[in-house]
Amino acid sequence: MSDNSEPTSVRITVPERSSGSDDEPYLRSGPPIQSPGYRVIVPVTETLLDSYTGINVRRFLQTAVALAADNGGRVLLLGIETVADEAELGHVREYIRTEQANQADTNPTIETLENRRTQLAEMSTLAQELTPSVPVSAAVRTVTDLTKGILDIIDEESEAAVLLPRGTGLDQGWLLKRSTIDAVLASAECDVFVEKMGSKGGENALYVPSVDEHTVAPLAESEAETIDSILLPVGAGPHSALAAEAARAVARATGASVTVFHVVPPEASTEARSDGEDLLKFAEYVLGSDVAITTTIKEAADTADAIITETESHDAVSIGAPEQKSQLETLVYGSVQETLSELDELTILMSRDSDQTMRSLYYRWKRGIEAESGESESSK
Repeated sequence: MSDNSEPTSVRITVPERSSGSDDEPYLRSGPPIQSPGYRVIVPVTETLLDSYTGINVRRFLQTAVALAADNGGRVLLLGIETVADEAELGHVREYIRTEQANQADTNPTIETLENRRTQLAEMSTLAQELTPSVPVSAAVRTVTDLTKGILDIIDEESEAAVLLPRGTGLDQGWLLKRSTIDAVLASAECDVFVEKMGSKGGENALYVPSVDEHTVAPLAESEAETIDSILLPVGAGPHSALAAEAARAVARATGASVTVFHVVPPEASTEARSDGEDLLKFAEYVLGSDVAITTTIKEAADTADAIITETESHDAVSIGAPEQKSQLETLVYGSVQETLSELDELTILMSRDSDQTMRSLYYRWKRGIEAESGESESSK
């Protein structure tokens, strides 16, 4: 086991005092995590930690690890522990400052935090063993408000993305509440990925049942689902390039093929069809030459129905967030995303690009430069 198996390697952190005092930035116990470069932050909720021994770690982290690997980065498991008020946060600050271990025996909050450290240490150790090439670390964040706590720690990171787990069905919220996902999508100044993780049970479950003994199996026995084929619906929206990057990351990690899919109405003009072909070529370029790619333009009156029908032939879908901010604020994904979210056994990964058009412009510029270079070489 790695050093991360020790609970002391998992920090306990608290936010700054609400008074705005700057003489004491947020405190932390344990060693600082030196993590220059890209980091994928994965909030781990109390719901999951309360049953942590049964978490399918491979399933829970497979996308986060893939995204980190594709960007040469690392993963941070962020355990979120909510306390009642500022007074309770004060107890945690004092515990961190004085390292009074005996408080763990008398204060229920401190005892819970120490348990969380142990749980997250075990999870990060297993995750590191499963994916040695991608560093995985963990921390416990103590907050009075879950949503604000997630946003605050995102703001503290200079180069980060956040992957928000979501249960099957928009209103179930057993992993993260809809309002929390809503707020992060609307406010976070970083790339945001929302992954439908499925339900507590079933084929695509986050828990590892041991049917014979009616208990959960050891974490090490967890298995990630097999992803052989990814559907990438593309349009002209500002988040399409990031959705293509996400599909590329998962495809590289799993060896899956990617089907780039665009829908045009039956009455589409020649120009519209040509634009659709350009979208497919652009997505192909982002995906890269090391990913097996199929491109399809589908003629259909209803875009949503066409995409949903196409999902039946795939294991996962990578899709861009809707364009309008008002939709993001209420997490009304639109007819396609709303319906896809109800498909229990299908992995859905939605991407919201913090750079929006800048990422697409970069790829188009790079593609143009490479094309000019190729023409120059061929003319010699």
